[in-house]
Amino acid sequence: MKKILWLLIFSFNFLLLNGQKFSLDGKVLDFEKKPIENATVYLLKQKDSSVINYTSTNKEGKFSLKTNELNEPSILKVDAEKLISYSKKLEKIDQSINLENIQLDKNQITDIEEVKITASPVKIKKDTIEFNANAIKVRPDSNIEELLKNISGVEIDNDGKITANGKEVDQIMINGKPFFDKDGKIALKNLPADIIKNIQITSTKTKEEELTGKTPKSENATINFTIDEKKNKGFLSRITAGYGSDERYDGSGFLSYFKDKTKISLLASSNNINSQGFSSDEVSDNMGRGGRNMQAGNSSTGIQKSTTIGLNYSDKLSKEVEIDALGITRTSTNLETASKVSKTTFLPDSTLKTDSENNAENESEQYSFNSSIKIKPDTLSTIYFSPAFSHSKTTNFRKATSTTWGNDELLNTSASTTNSNSENNSFSPNIHYSRKFKKKGRTLYTSLHTSITENKNNNLTNSQTLFYDNGIEDVTKRDTRDQLSTVKRQNNNYSFSAKYSEPISDSLNVSFGLNYNSRNSINDRIVNDFDEITGQYSQYNLALSNSSNEKNNQLSPQVTVELNKQKMNLWASVNVDLTDLKYNSIFNGAHYELERNFSLPDYNAGLQYRISKNSRISVYNSASFTIPLSTNLIPYTDESNPLITYKGNPDLKNSWSNRTSLYFNNFNVPKNINYHINIGFTYNNNDTTNFSYYDESGKQFVTYTNISGNKNANIGGGFSKTFKWGDSRLMVNPKTSFNYRFNKGFINGQQFTGNSYTFAPGINLMYDKKDKIIVKPSYNVNYSFSEYKNYSVESIKNTYQTFRLELTNYYLKTNLLFGNDFEYNTSSNIAPGFKRDFYFWNTSVGYSFYNKQFTARVKVYDVLNQNQSVKRTIAASYVEDREDLILKRYIMFSLTMKLNKFAGKKM
Repeated sequence: MKKILWLLIFSFNFLLLNGQKFSLDGKVLDFEKKPIENATVYLLKQKDSSVINYTSTNKEGKFSLKTNELNEPSILKVDAEKLISYSKKLEKIDQSINLENIQLDKNQITDIEEVKITASPVKIKKDTIEFNANAIKVRPDSNIEELLKNISGVEIDNDGKITANGKEVDQIMINGKPFFDKDGKIALKNLPADIIKNIQITSTKTKEEELTGKTPKSENATINFTIDEKKNKGFLSRITAGYGSDERYDGSGFLSYFKDKTKISLLASSNNINSQGFSSDEVSDNMGRGGRNMQAGNSSTGIQKSTTIGLNYSDKLSKEVEIDALGITRTSTNLETASKVSKTTFLPDSTLKTDSENNAENESEQYSFNSSIKIKPDTLSTIYFSPAFSHSKTTNFRKATSTTWGNDELLNTSASTTNSNSENNSFSPNIHYSRKFKKKGRTLYTSLHTSITENKNNNLTNSQTLFYDNGIEDVTKRDTRDQLSTVKRQNNNYSFSAKYSEPISDSLNVSFGLNYNSRNSINDRIVNDFDEITGQYSQYNLALSNSSNEKNNQLSPQVTVELNKQKMNLWASVNVDLTDLKYNSIFNGAHYELERNFSLPDYNAGLQYRISKNSRISVYNSASFTIPLSTNLIPYTDESNPLITYKGNPDLKNSWSNRTSLYFNNFNVPKNINYHINIGFTYNNNDTTNFSYYDESGKQFVTYTNISGNKNANIGGGFSKTFKWGDSRLMVNPKTSFNYRFNKGFINGQQFTGNSYTFAPGINLMYDKKDKIIVKPSYNVNYSFSEYKNYSVESIKNTYQTFRLELTNYYLKTNLLFGNDFEYNTSSNIAPGFKRDFYFWNTSVGYSFYNKQFTARVKVYDVLNQNQSVKRTIAASYVEDREDLILKRYIMFSLTMKLNKFAGKKM
């Protein structure tokens, strides 16, 4: 590993020494001869208008644009809002040039013909950063996900989670609308990069903020791709068929038609390689998927067969009616899973060790319908209607075994098989109404959210649990079950909100709101034991059967004050939740009733301050109460699990949580530097926690209690710097995070305290030489340490390291592509029987022909046949090591056909 680090350091310094040689310096002024800050300065090749490099002016209006020697004509261009652009032709660049003062005004005359370019490379407007897609160089066959991977500050992890400048991205939009779904996975994998004009990164808006035009307050981010107007009329198609060893197969098709506001897309896929069915590119495809991540515990464990077909439609029917999205999908899956778990539970004076194995097969079929329609009856009003419906059926078979020891003495064993089938239906017709008035800032917003869900489940269980005393079975405690349980659940939620906003001044606004929520939850569980005489499940089990009916009505008046200045947004909101809770249930033949009324205040406040056009700081603080679950309050003993018995506590108090977070971001366009810092702190009072103890046979008894003083603090940050010279580019992205958690809890009837620390530094590099090679090395360390008081152990620590290398080579004018994806993982502390480290390597060769409309490809997944999913979890009261079934080595041959036409022209 040390050799790898020295290699990275040497490569980094070598590339730095080969940076730009010359600079173009100047100062940009407006027509009043005042300096212009953040004017965009970029250098273009005259022959094709491709961007060589770009920068922006500082507070004094000065800029310094770096470049290599250039022996062909180029164009220097300067753009600033509301001013005429400046252009200057340069025959060649063989020395640094001082352009002195450049004045932009309405009478500015350029000395060359206009250069056609859609936008500046980067624009920053309030809380939005906009990138010109033409300035982001990716392969001609790339999709829009590749655009994101090449934007400074954007990261996509192995599970597909996207962060932009430290903020989690929770929405991906195309032309401001969802494409099949808001998470954007289908769009990222299928839409080609060359139809995109701009990429905008902004704060996520609620539906109220979107319709009323209010300033967004979310801590999450939204990414919007804008399609080039010239290419918003055409046809996209992509069909892939692949077959390989071990009967692995992968087929997918994507068709999309664009015409101005009309967009129709059809997709279909079928595979058994854990793929979403939509290739990311011609090189990597499914490389790196399938749950290889040991530390994070990738969700794609197991081996899955899936088939999906979907249709998406959006259109503007008239000036008044617009269909944002109308999507229908059908998905069927078959998932095979297997896991091996070793769990050590720490008691005050001893430890329990439980080894378990699980094997399961799950089959499901789901139909989904999503739609959103926007109606504007007049210029000031908007109605947004978004009904959704889903229906699914699932069958599951599961086999499990477990063995528990206490201080190396056998305590209990368990074996069970479960067959279940379930049906789920949900319907949610939601409607929003927004009204703007002639007076700026005066708005009225109302919404009605409805959610109706129904679940039916039949579960056939056959289990046997044995308990031991001094290594000898205690037959009086043997638990044998052969049962059929039928569970029916229905949840009806109705929520209505209304808010009126009145401007006090040009910058000060006060809002008065009222929210009403009604929730009704009905649960019925009927358990019948097998009757050997009748041969049927006809013996009613009173102890395990139960029913409940919960009604929860909540009324919340709210007052919000907002101050919006040019550089500052400040808000504070206070509301009181008036809750009426009624709960009726029958457990083991006994009736239980619960009725409570609450008046609980909540608040949230925030500050967003723009230090400069490139940097901003945000501070958020909120506090809220949480009512305990009704099932935790009822003093009923639940013995449905033979190894764990639960009992409610009617004396539980409402928990309270206070959260504070700080976020700072700087995007320095002139220096190609981007960095961010996140700080967070959370304090909890009266947390509901488990109060448990174990008997001599290892059986756990759990009730609930309140505990105060738990807290969590975190700080993290990232830095990104891009170096450019000639056709080469180097992006350097170091990052780090630190988390501290103080946790109180109870184990075996005694209170303990724990202090946990996690430190996770890392670095990502990317070197790109146009149409030649892309190298992406990364190294990450995760160090965790926990220390305890009143515990059987004093401390636990673990160090996890990951090195990754992605290498893409281009040959024959980019028609032949050779890709490799390598990863090494190692853990310093893991239970015996689990592999401590492993190597993971994928390789792929793709050749494009017939004007790149066809691509033939061979890929080998997990070349070394060492892929595995091993995860260590360190919690307050236990340590768990887990290994899951995962996709192993295979080789696949595939052929992809693409045919794209825009405005009548083939792409």
